Amino acid sequence: MALKFYESPFHASEAPEVASKSVLKADMTIMIRDIIEQQGWTQKEAAERLGVTQPRISDVVNGKIDKFTLDILFSMLDKLGFKAEFTFGNIEEASIKIHKVLAVA
Repeated sequence: MALKFYESPFHASEAPEVASKSVLKADMTIMIRDIIEQQGWTQKEAAERLGVTQPRISDVVNGKIDKFTLDILFSMLDKLGFKAEFTFGNIEEASIKIHKVLAVA
């Protein structure tokens, strides 16, 4: 039997349209988690800064991506001083770029 390779573990177990969202959500939660760690914030401090509860931050830190919508994750990144840009060149070329616009207080 030939080996089958996938873009990500999500693509191996989910429909392609769901897998792509899961990959993006995983990347975003990792980014948020890394920012929290780099800032040295406790989960409580991060929750206060992001306007969510501490258990929600625990979900981010523990990678529970199924508990978040893309909208909520984009909102958290926005509160951390990041902006998302969607670029659509043509049907074959589209990208999402997330970049820093504000210093984290």
